[in-house]
Amino acid sequence: MQIIFSKHALYQLKEREISKEEVVLAFLNPDKIISQANQRFKALKIVERKRKKFLLIVVFEKANSKKIIITAFLTSKIKKYL
Repeated sequence: MQIIFSKHALYQLKEREISKEEVVLAFLNPDKIISQANQRFKALKIVERKRKKFLLIVVFEKANSKKIIITAFLTSKIKKYL
C-alpha cells in the first residue's frame, strides 16, 4: 500500500502544525473510519496535545493500491464523531 500526500494536504499540515508522522499513524491505526462518497473516507484518531485530547481527522481517498491523503485537521468535538 502506498500513501501519498496531496499538495493541499501538505500545505494544510504545515498551517495546522500537524506532522506527517501523526497523520500516517492515525491512518494506519484509527479509532474509527467513516465512509464518505466516491471512495473517500475519514480516519479518526484521538491524540493528546498540551494535556488535552483532540480528534485528528484524516480525509483520504482510495485509488487502487494507493491511499491519497486529502487533508487532516484537529477538532475538540470528539463526541460528535465517536
